Amino acid sequence: MPFGLYIVNSVQEEVGLNGAKMIAESLKPNVAIITDVAHDTTTPMINKREYGDYKCGGGPILTYAAAVHNKLLNMIIDTADKHKIPFQRDAASRGTGTDTDAFAFAAGGIPSALISLPLRYMHTTVETADQHDVEHVIKLMYETLLQLDPKFNFKYL
Repeated sequence: MPFGLYIVNSVQEEVGLNGAKMIAESLKPNVAIITDVAHDTTTPMINKREYGDYKCGGGPILTYAAAVHNKLLNMIIDTADKHKIPFQRDAASRGTGTDTDAFAFAAGGIPSALISLPLRYMHTTVETADQHDVEHVIKLMYETLLQLDPKFNFKYL
């Protein structure tokens, strides 16, 4: 790869995105692809009107949001289509509530995208994911990394 690759984990996502803020400001990456989990809304007591309509086995969830860079998101979608990786779409009217928000608005703005793994029973002792979804998240990230070109212009204008 003609670029440096950092794979990081962060802390305190649920209480202010503090770890992601520190990572973004320290590394100042050219691009950030964030992974997180999202509710499988077929899980009992999860409201589809509030969270959307997503399910385990449907593939990774790609989010449209203010913090998500459209050119990067389109690159990920094109990669998924090219490699026949199934995916689901999400939309967030404000923040994503994930580390994506910290990266997108740090260091003058870092092109960021969010790939989420559908998960049943989130925040319990029996969290459950579909093995194929896990494989598809990994494949989508890998194939997207192969598409990255250091000369690609992420500017909108």
